[in-house]
Amino acid sequence: MNEVLSRIEQLTASGQAGVVVTVVENLGAAPGKVSFKMLVRPDGKTFGTVGGGSLEAAAIRDSVKIFQSQKSELKRYDLESLGMSCGGSSTLFFDYFPAARTLLIFGGGHCGQALYKMAPQIGFHVRVFDNRPELRPQFTEADLTLCDLAKLPTEALPDSNCYAAIMTYNHQFDYTVLRQLLTCGKSFEYIGLIGSAHKVGEIRASLAKENIAVPDCFYSPIGLNIGAQTPAEIAVAILGEIVGVVNKTETDSLRKKA
Repeated sequence: MNEVLSRIEQLTASGQAGVVVTVVENLGAAPGKVSFKMLVRPDGKTFGTVGGGSLEAAAIRDSVKIFQSQKSELKRYDLESLGMSCGGSSTLFFDYFPAARTLLIFGGGHCGQALYKMAPQIGFHVRVFDNRPELRPQFTEADLTLCDLAKLPTEALPDSNCYAAIMTYNHQFDYTVLRQLLTCGKSFEYIGLIGSAHKVGEIRASLAKENIAVPDCFYSPIGLNIGAQTPAEIAVAILGEIVGVVNKTETDSLRKKA
């Protein structure tokens, strides 16, 4: 039980979705006791048990359906129909918890640091990417990825509920990061890039030359049109724009002015 709870904490901390299967009722003989739990990850790996055998195999198969529906469910299993000689039945509760919204910040400078501090307050799991080791003291070790910005570990990025803010210290790095995000095959709810209207025009022209489509989720200049100047104000403007995207609400975004 303790291992399952620990694994659930690890999964939620990483921002991934999961299904916790719990035995809630048994009638007659059954392989798993009431309160037995099993965690099923999106990749199919499991931790814990609901009793093993055909019941557990059926629970794992049905967890795949839960991931697809994204809805918790109570399900009763007739053990004899599963080929289990013990007979009886087991009722399992499939508790689905969604992937956390993840904000990827590319660039750990002053604006990135302000955004990093504020985003968790509105429910975001935050990861920061930069190539400067001297920034380590500004972030927790688990949240900072030091890497070559021209070779991002895109395979490790979340597959859903993913938002990105690009604000590196170099225009070329900004473009390189954007290019990788648009071509890595991952799905994004929001990609924002800091910069002037002139810079945005150059970036769009460069993407067009490479035949890279610009998705509707691309917001640049980044943030709301509130006259933000300081790093903290810029972070507020960005998060306000992101909240609008989350809530599917029309906002006065700077990209309308570009």
